[in-house]
Amino acid sequence: MKLCLQCNAHYQGDFDNCPDDNSKLVVVPEDPVIGKVLGDKYRVLCPVGKGSMGVVYKAIQESTGREMAVKLLHHFLGTNSDSVKRFHREARAVSRLSHPNIIRLYDFGVMDEGQPYIVTELLKGVTLSDVLRKRGYLTLKQALPLMEQVCAAIGEAHRSRVIHRDLKPENIVLEEVDLDGDLESDDLIKKNAIRVLDFGVAKMWSDSGASSASLTLEGKVCGSPAYMSPEQCRGVDVDYRTDIYSMGVVFFETLTGKRPFSADDLMALMLMHVNNKAPSLGSVQPDVTFSAELNDVIMKAMAKNPNERQQSAEELWEDVRATSRGRQKTVVVTPPDNWIPFQGKGSLGYKPERGDVSGETGDAYSTLGNPNNILDWAMDAPPPMKDRSGQARQKLWMVARAGALGLLVVFGVNSFFKVYNNNEAAKNASLMISHGRCEEGVSVLEKMKNDKTLSPEYYDTLNDAYLQMGKSYGSSRNYSRAVDVLKRVSPKSKSYSQAQNLIYRWGPRIKS
Repeated sequence: MKLCLQCNAHYQGDFDNCPDDNSKLVVVPEDPVIGKVLGDKYRVLCPVGKGSMGVVYKAIQESTGREMAVKLLHHFLGTNSDSVKRFHREARAVSRLSHPNIIRLYDFGVMDEGQPYIVTELLKGVTLSDVLRKRGYLTLKQALPLMEQVCAAIGEAHRSRVIHRDLKPENIVLEEVDLDGDLESDDLIKKNAIRVLDFGVAKMWSDSGASSASLTLEGKVCGSPAYMSPEQCRGVDVDYRTDIYSMGVVFFETLTGKRPFSADDLMALMLMHVNNKAPSLGSVQPDVTFSAELNDVIMKAMAKNPNERQQSAEELWEDVRATSRGRQKTVVVTPPDNWIPFQGKGSLGYKPERGDVSGETGDAYSTLGNPNNILDWAMDAPPPMKDRSGQARQKLWMVARAGALGLLVVFGVNSFFKVYNNNEAAKNASLMISHGRCEEGVSVLEKMKNDKTLSPEYYDTLNDAYLQMGKSYGSSRNYSRAVDVLKRVSPKSKSYSQAQNLIYRWGPRIKS
């Protein structure tokens, strides 16, 4: 068998040069996987690609004759049952993803030798990496459809609590692009023509037997160093915002044709991601004019601190789209529907009946003590007076009334925004929890609960988070921490019985 080092295609026969690019073919040893039937379903035909985490083969589904792609992960699971369970858990999570911009994972399993594999649809297209090698870079107009579809794919995965961890141009496929055709066209990328590959494969790969020690010693990392976030480079726990950083790097390279950081040494490259500020778009591609707003958006995505990046793929796309239209993104805060400040029954000229202070405004007015008395006093004008001294008193009365209404506005609006901000804080905490940042979200909700500002609707969110954290600690065998967290679940919560079962199971495993 012979291999083309340029396009990574394999050939059998008397070929000396690649039929596609005329590159010299090199002889490679026969692959023992070729011809095997995996899981009694998929017959392996030939290799079609190779990456840091595995080899991709073309296979055929025996029952239907349909061509599929099979990826064998490099590391062996062997007899490690925990690794097998983790691999299956991650593969199941990815297989649930269904989105037009995400490649579909159909099946997964483990070979008799203990080597894990996943089965996906076989795509026909070119990678973003191929396009950038041929084209150099894309104009903003060409790149916008790509950015939108990549953000849509990543956003959908994050909503399903799947983190990509290895986003790079090689994992972005353009299905309707002809490398030999017109790459200068502004409508280079069509709708739903972008497919993002290898969701969760980095996690499956690391769970399949690659220890943190082996990653360091062998120079292998859970991800591709050129696109890895600072937290990935440091080897600490990551959340969905690691993908935001990687998208920033990919978009940087797409618009400039160059990566923000490059080095010959792997460790030096990772240290640059951790410590060095990224260069501006214009400094690495002076032939193109980039708006300051667009540069700021890409720099924000590549912030060293995850808290300083866009906090979702959707937010990143909205920022990019706003700058492409020549304007800053505008955040509009919409108050609740039932809060209409100082209109209708509370408007000037209307005298409310006693006790008739409705909706949010009623809560706001109540901060002044007796709302009915203060409203009556403020809204009732004195009877008309004809003499000069009476006119003076009337003016004084009007000034006092205006002052009272001013106090109502100040206290009312402050009260409203206090309630509104509390609700926003709780919503943001819930969002953190849903994206796997349980400890951060729980700390916010617990503080609000202690301050008695947490709405009852978020009690279940807090208890569910306790259960989620407990399971996480238990799966890592930190049983003491797991039981401690699970004990916080309220007996009135729907999560209580499950928490008690876990406490009963893990309690005896705590070392005294």
